[in-house]
Amino acid sequence: MKTVRQFSLCILCLILLSGCWDSRQLRDITIAKSAGLDLMEDGLYQSTLSSPVPSKREAPERTEVVSGLGHTVREARMALDNKVSERIDIARLRVIVIGRDLAEESLYNPIDVMYRDPRGSLGAKIAIFNGMAQDIISKDLPDKPRTSEFIADLLETAEENSIVENLNVQLICPIMFDPGQDMVIPLMELNEEDESSLVGNALFNGEKMTGTLSPEDSVLLNLMKNVRGRNTFLTEKVSEENAETEEFITLLVREADRNLKVDVNHAAKSVTAEVNLTMKVKVIEYPKDELHDPANVAMLNERLGRAFTAEAEQIFETLQEANCDALGIGRRVIAFHNQFWRENDWNEVYPDITIKPNVTVEIISHGIIN
Repeated sequence: MKTVRQFSLCILCLILLSGCWDSRQLRDITIAKSAGLDLMEDGLYQSTLSSPVPSKREAPERTEVVSGLGHTVREARMALDNKVSERIDIARLRVIVIGRDLAEESLYNPIDVMYRDPRGSLGAKIAIFNGMAQDIISKDLPDKPRTSEFIADLLETAEENSIVENLNVQLICPIMFDPGQDMVIPLMELNEEDESSLVGNALFNGEKMTGTLSPEDSVLLNLMKNVRGRNTFLTEKVSEENAETEEFITLLVREADRNLKVDVNHAAKSVTAEVNLTMKVKVIEYPKDELHDPANVAMLNERLGRAFTAEAEQIFETLQEANCDALGIGRRVIAFHNQFWRENDWNEVYPDITIKPNVTVEIISHGIIN
């Protein structure tokens, strides 16, 4: 009985005296919400962090932006500790922006520190900036006090519209090291009005950026990757080439089904990929109207199928020029034609393979007017 009481007392003490071994007082840390990483001309890495400054007596919310240089990303981040009074905490990072020069050199080098740090924010969004990442991290935004919130909200909206894929620091890691698939990461820049904007996606071969893709092409690419957000809009020209006036139609994709088939000819050492995409769409805007006539609807279905197929062919040409296997065709070769995979270098084979897209469109709704 005495042993039971002593054991119960020990358990009670453990419960009452237990605490968080890794707890940190808020007054002792600077919380970083967004980070930018750049490669400088002299080969040094530059790390730029933005952290919120607590408002006092209802003063306007402010942010603190600091930058540090180093021979490694870790050293650059350590240099930041000498510029702030508290220790920097990156556990709550919302976004990481990589400068284009660094992305073209290597994407893994700047984010390796995130994987090694137990407090690294693996859920942070990641984007490439067409320029120096420092420019967008340190930019003052009139409508939002925090750059991190603006970029994160911008990327989330683009995900809902199927322009970019839902990716973060953790999710890109397996793709980066997958020999049969390549990354496609959001691309941002400052426009002529000096406003931050999303301009499409950056294409990668392994860990290096090798090309870009426009927002319009990015939507169709994501559909061919079986990636679709809540709202997927497409605008396409449907008038004939010799028509006096151009006609455009805006569609909302209701359903999309992608089928990918890969064949390998071992004797000819050639690979053929067939990408079949079937879309059921709703007409959002078509000024010419006349959608009450089944013949006009059938005509539009046929024209849209041809137009999107031609656009898909251009997209695959861009992907092959960048040596970016965004659809993961190489994964099919690894799984079903492993001998061919082992005997050939996919980086040399992929740019010359044959990719045959075929897009079929079916209009299933055309509004409430007719």
